[in-house]
Amino acid sequence: MNTVHEAPGPLAALDLNLVVALDALLRLGSVTRAARQLGVSQSAMSHTLGRLREALGDPLLVRGRSGMVPTPRAAGLQSPLRAALVALSRALAAPAPFDPATTTRVFRLASPDLFDALVLPALVGRLAGLAPGASLAVVPGFADLAARLETGEIDVAIAPVQVKAGGPALGPALQPDLRTRRLFEDRFAAFVRAGHPVLAGPARKLGARAFAQLPHVLVSPTGQGGGSVDALLAARGLERRIVLRVPHFASAIAVVQQTDAVLVAPGALGLRARAMGLGELALPVPVPRHAITLVWHPRFDADPGQVWLRQQLVDSVARLRGS
Repeated sequence: MNTVHEAPGPLAALDLNLVVALDALLRLGSVTRAARQLGVSQSAMSHTLGRLREALGDPLLVRGRSGMVPTPRAAGLQSPLRAALVALSRALAAPAPFDPATTTRVFRLASPDLFDALVLPALVGRLAGLAPGASLAVVPGFADLAARLETGEIDVAIAPVQVKAGGPALGPALQPDLRTRRLFEDRFAAFVRAGHPVLAGPARKLGARAFAQLPHVLVSPTGQGGGSVDALLAARGLERRIVLRVPHFASAIAVVQQTDAVLVAPGALGLRARAMGLGELALPVPVPRHAITLVWHPRFDADPGQVWLRQQLVDSVARLRGS
């Protein structure tokens, strides 16, 4: 098999110090002044000019009536060389400090829609006060999450994770090299409309069979399969009567508010249940707890904007849970 090798370019013969020296020589038109600006001796700069002439195959600077003048080759190099060095200097410079008060950055996060409904109002409120020029974009789905976090396409993600290993998967599979921070632990509960007949029952608790026979709304992003509670009911020989599958909690809540259907959802919904016109039921089977987890890529551990965003999410969740 033939292997094609890229021919070495002119940069292979130059190190960065020579390029910087060439820029100074072309700008100043003087070995003496270039040496003084770069803090080297005149003889060292003369030696550098000799190396540049040899590497580029051109005299570069020659004596004229008013001093050193560039050759046509050197004159053609001056502007692109200066632009390239300025761009490189800017690229290597320490980034400007992140200032929430003046930033216009767009922060992108991937998160479940129930988290959005519960936490985004507080987060948007914080940004309005602390970073009025910033904005948020919630991106759909968790496909290729690790790659999108690594490239910065997504700043952070919010993912549900089982507290104990071995339980059913709740959210995206997280690569072990991703950074995580637990925001809070949560449980599952059942929610019905305020005034639902089952809320009048003793301790608002139904047996497993009676619970399974109620009409249920199931949130399923794929429109198929069951939820965490279904396997536990199946172990007792029971199956829920699922009358509707929807991909988002927002539509599920809207249906439950206006019908006698039941929604099994994270218990955090209970923090807003009364305001949404919902009542809460205890589940008749013990569903494992899960953790709502903040996820990001280690590339951005120290990125000032991301560090700030992650803290705003932590504070917004704390405000929600403390309210």
